[in-house]
Amino acid sequence: MIGTGSGGLSPWGYAMLVNDSKEASQAYAHIKHPGTRALFSFWEKIRGEKAAPGRDDLDLRQISPIVPNLLILERDHLHQSYKWRLAGSEICQLYRQKLTSTNALAGWGGFERNTLKQLFDTVVTGLQPCLVRFQLSTDLGQVIGAELLGLPILAKNGTRFHVFGGIFPLRDISQLGYDSVTGLELSAARSIWTEPLPGDRLVAGLDSPRVTPPGLTLIRGGRP
Repeated sequence: MIGTGSGGLSPWGYAMLVNDSKEASQAYAHIKHPGTRALFSFWEKIRGEKAAPGRDDLDLRQISPIVPNLLILERDHLHQSYKWRLAGSEICQLYRQKLTSTNALAGWGGFERNTLKQLFDTVVTGLQPCLVRFQLSTDLGQVIGAELLGLPILAKNGTRFHVFGGIFPLRDISQLGYDSVTGLELSAARSIWTEPLPGDRLVAGLDSPRVTPPGLTLIRGGRP
């Protein structure tokens, strides 16, 4: 199990430094779903030299096949959580419910919930993407693997950031016939540290704290 040297644990994954083209290509190698890869490439393209693109930079016509899998999460300071600001039709179909305006961390166990919150906090304050793999259990006893990519994006008001991203099932769910999701479990979680210097300038301009890449420490124990 690998965690951060500062004491914040990420027991299913690790932070990955992505500061040049060689390391960026290694980040792509860890992405399983082609839709996730397409989304990451789109975000990298539209952000250019910036740490994160703005909401107005999004031209979803460029990624129209994966639009139903897209999401936007908004930080909910009052409840120390995140809420679904936008959930595409394929995500709602995966969860078998309408998600917009609901708590995005509902249904997770306490430790996993905190892990996801820390990752999303790093997206919106450190402007660093995250990659998460998880499993959904259904009322029919099925297990569905899925991949989530979270990317920073500047809100239209220009004063805060949201988590822009997507969720992609790792199997075809169209014929599974389940009615509800009964459980959620993390399989892997990591931050992808991209181009810290532009982030320094942009975050400083918004008077937001910058999250620096942590030192990595091996923590014995935890889940295999």
